[in-house]
Amino acid sequence: MDGSFPLQRDPDLASPVTDANKWRQEIAEAKQGLRAKISTKAAAHYVGVHHTTLREWVREGQGPQPMQNPAKAGTMARNQHLGFSLDALDAFLASRSGEPITRGKRTDADDVVRKAERIEALIALKEAEDRLAKARARARRLGVVAYASLADVLEIQPWVTLGGRIAGHAWAVDDTTFNAADEDQWEGTLEEALAQPWASTEARQAYQDAFVAVLTGTEQAIQAARSRQLASDLDERWDSANHEPKPVRPFEKTRGRL
Repeated sequence: MDGSFPLQRDPDLASPVTDANKWRQEIAEAKQGLRAKISTKAAAHYVGVHHTTLREWVREGQGPQPMQNPAKAGTMARNQHLGFSLDALDAFLASRSGEPITRGKRTDADDVVRKAERIEALIALKEAEDRLAKARARARRLGVVAYASLADVLEIQPWVTLGGRIAGHAWAVDDTTFNAADEDQWEGTLEEALAQPWASTEARQAYQDAFVAVLTGTEQAIQAARSRQLASDLDERWDSANHEPKPVRPFEKTRGRL
């Protein structure tokens, strides 16, 4: 496995598009009682953080209570595509608010923390956008999605999902899979993607092999660097043991100068 996946479509056209209007529409429909839940991206917009941050909070058990579709008939599997009710989001926001105190003033340490987290989320979003742009430019230039280094596997990239399960890279899956995919693409690094449920073991295996190849190559490079360092250290000890230091010439005075 060489860690490259031929492009099936233009990265610019296949990348997710930020659509705040769509998220606001979801929120408005939920407020009107027209929908029971909203998407993760709409929920993140409602809470005021990037959707990857919201997913991380949920994973760590610190976020709002998510909603998941029930198991399909005849199976025990649950749809992993998260959604949130407005009640759960409001309860989450309320739990992170401080209490008012006397004289009409409000000191709210949690509010300060929340603002700091939002700033950090904005920074993370900018970094993710930069990494995605670099990955998109490289893929378009090479004609492949390439995983050749740790930097590659740590880039935020888009993935298509089927029923909430990852089916493959958004730029590299076949047209049938891409057209049947869920409306929202999932974004994350290769490492994060491999930690998610996949549509099938076969779809996952090629990406796992690419990740393992990068880790193996990185380990070999580190071991080679260690061997070179050990050899250098040994040479220095040998030189030190077999060469006496040169004597320092005594300070001499000459006529007319020191």
